[in-house]
Amino acid sequence: MKKNIFKILSLISINFLIIANVQAQQWTIDPKLKDAQLKVAFDEANIEAGKAIYEKNCKACHQDISAIAKNDRAPGAAPNLGNQEFHKSNTDGEIFCKLSHGNGSTMPAYENMISEDDRWKVIAYLRSFSETYEAPQADDAAPVVAEEKFEGTITKMNLSFAKESKTVTVSLEGKNAEGNTVAPKNVKVSVFVKRYFGDLPLCADKKTDDKGMITTELGDVPTDTAGFVTIIASVDGGKTTAEATVQVNEGWTWVNPLDGTHLWATRDKTPLWLMFMYFGGTLAVLAVIGWSVLQLFRIWNLRER
Repeated sequence: MKKNIFKILSLISINFLIIANVQAQQWTIDPKLKDAQLKVAFDEANIEAGKAIYEKNCKACHQDISAIAKNDRAPGAAPNLGNQEFHKSNTDGEIFCKLSHGNGSTMPAYENMISEDDRWKVIAYLRSFSETYEAPQADDAAPVVAEEKFEGTITKMNLSFAKESKTVTVSLEGKNAEGNTVAPKNVKVSVFVKRYFGDLPLCADKKTDDKGMITTELGDVPTDTAGFVTIIASVDGGKTTAEATVQVNEGWTWVNPLDGTHLWATRDKTPLWLMFMYFGGTLAVLAVIGWSVLQLFRIWNLRER
């Protein structure tokens, strides 16, 4: 009888745990916000701002986003938020609520970590991957800002460096859909300083102006001993690149850290006073240990007597 009662209580406890876990993973959708529309302008500026916020707070779990038909992530993993099923099954307001309140288990609540305006910008960034999304057109809705996009191919990329101002200039040449030579406008360009272990970014996805150019500051970057660095510019995720090695300063002289007297150098470079302290301290510790062993031996002898 006692065994049966114990089994029943165990089953009830397990059921409560399962129910609590399921409830903890449920999304909290505010009825007042369920049908809400995007509260910021669906323009390039807000999309770029939303991307920066996403990469800082969300990318660790959701990784890079790509526009695909169905979620391509493993079951239990954070989904690819560019999948079209997600966009078709969630309103702007529902995404806002999920981002704000989380689900208590696999996703934290960002209501107190990201401002309301920034949360809407994240949604604008997510919606930029939707193939069917229509930005709000109501009187009080955010306007849609159309932006001219370059439709063509990049034929040439030039990279130059101004030593006095320490600025890097990248200029593009291209051909439009009709085959005419044009200056590609609104093309995203990324600039890096080449490094052995991961390139150092100077700017990411900076758009070209009407002349097909972008300018970014080099800043105080480490150079080689001759004062040179290698700069890399790329567009279309690295499909078109340009590379240039430029001299930033007059260079510097490498000093061997083992030259001179250092604790981490060879023994012959260690100061005598430090060696005496080290060996004196070591001998003192050994003397204390020996004295302790001797006292233990004497106590053992007394016990035997």
